[in-house]
Amino acid sequence: MHYEYAVEPQAIGSSWENFRYLIEKFGFDKGRLVSQFPKSWFREVYQAADSLTPMQKKMVEEALNQAKRNKVIRSGRNYDPALGSWLDNALSEHRSKPFHAIIASDLAEGEKSVLSVDMVDENVPLLKVPHGDDIPRDIPSIIKALQGLLEHGSKLVFVDPYFDPFNSRQKNLFREVFRIVGETNPGADCEIHYRNNAKGLSNDDLAREAVSLFRDVIPSEMKITFFCWCEKDHGQDFHARYLLTEKGGISVEAGFEPFGNHETTDFALMDFQLVLRRLAAISRDANVYDLVEPVICIDSDGSVSYQ
Repeated sequence: MHYEYAVEPQAIGSSWENFRYLIEKFGFDKGRLVSQFPKSWFREVYQAADSLTPMQKKMVEEALNQAKRNKVIRSGRNYDPALGSWLDNALSEHRSKPFHAIIASDLAEGEKSVLSVDMVDENVPLLKVPHGDDIPRDIPSIIKALQGLLEHGSKLVFVDPYFDPFNSRQKNLFREVFRIVGETNPGADCEIHYRNNAKGLSNDDLAREAVSLFRDVIPSEMKITFFCWCEKDHGQDFHARYLLTEKGGISVEAGFEPFGNHETTDFALMDFQLVLRRLAAISRDANVYDLVEPVICIDSDGSVSYQ
């Protein structure tokens, strides 16, 4: 549900009108992400803005600082000045690992993946990306839909009131989820938030059965933090399912149980402000729900610690 775009620094930075229009089209909540290509992308965009007015340059600087948080992703792609121009490098990378599209100052003959900056419009097919989709409920399809957040969020918060690690289907999904996080996003913090007694599950159950439940699910050097919540009398319903991060979120209508590709469920990108509200509602100092203490952390070997 997230698509990587290569955006030429000169194309976006040299015109205030182009910059303002383009930067608003990207973000985890929009489904379009700018590749930090090359690594010096931010510096090169700001250098390209040198001819703008001081006020415009200040606004570019502020917008780039915001873009670092939830619009631009580190791609780790190779950039070799010996290959030639930025566009030459982008096309070389595109052939080995395709971008969804390349936005450049000029077109490249015969390259349908390249858009010139003056062609960019949300009605252009390469700019149209889905904000919601019916996703088959099998592990590869679910992983693909979540992958952008799994690879780039520094804090991954899974919210599912019906989380059940005794369920083999859920266990198989989270084994794959954590494997991908461990390989592509090491160091990310992972949390699972569930509802007390939704399936008879409690923190005590997790702690008691941690070794058998998680020893082959949580990769080495990773630990998962579990939060158990109770609904308040006459309070908010704890029902919706999400993957929330500091960059954006995805709502998952039927939750994280892969019943098989004979079923689908709706996945939708979330407005960033809604993501922040949902994260705030399940923070430890919030009073929307009652937290069942203690919070527990489980390591890859099944050992348990308490917070």
